[in-house]
Amino acid sequence: MWRPSCVRYEPTRGLTYAPPPDIGGDYKGAGVGPSPAYSYSACVAQVAIDVETGEVRVEKLWLAHDVGRAINPLLVAGQVEGGAYMGFAEATMEQQVFRKGRHKFPSLLDYKIPTTLDTPEIETILVEAPDPEGPYGAKEAGQGPLNPVIPAIANAVFDAIGVRIDETPITPEKVLKALKSAAQGKPAGVAPIPVPERWPTRLIAWTPERLEV
Repeated sequence: MWRPSCVRYEPTRGLTYAPPPDIGGDYKGAGVGPSPAYSYSACVAQVAIDVETGEVRVEKLWLAHDVGRAINPLLVAGQVEGGAYMGFAEATMEQQVFRKGRHKFPSLLDYKIPTTLDTPEIETILVEAPDPEGPYGAKEAGQGPLNPVIPAIANAVFDAIGVRIDETPITPEKVLKALKSAAQGKPAGVAPIPVPERWPTRLIAWTPERLEV
């Protein structure tokens, strides 16, 4: 099995290369998903809804990402913001539409994605918790920041209008349809998640300070 190498610094030997532990299995597709160092993200979205037109405007995103160690903080922040942009685009605009078995928008001239004028303000928070399995303690900061953005925007829309949109992109047409269904007393979106009598114990984030306790 192919094992990528990562850089490790040893004071007596300088830079050395050490492979991370084996991950995945021996069957086809077993290498999709596993990672020697997992990162975590959290996102808060500020959203404004025009209930007359259904327009959804994402005004600001706060995104905190566990990067392990930010070897190049400016570059890492750019990666996190890129992930936030992709999540925002999927939540509000991007979709795969087919007509008679063919893609309706076969090129980027027709497939609409947000521009810099559409993208909301993004505040990036880099959380450093070095991982011994990553190079210099670093973790990924590319696709991971995308994950919490879509649910954050969807939950912000639900908080604003009281109706949940259960598919992306969240378009004005879907917002107006959901509001109309709610006004008529019809169910719209997914059923509310039942609240358990007792929430499971939360995992405490690892920090260098905690290790000193």
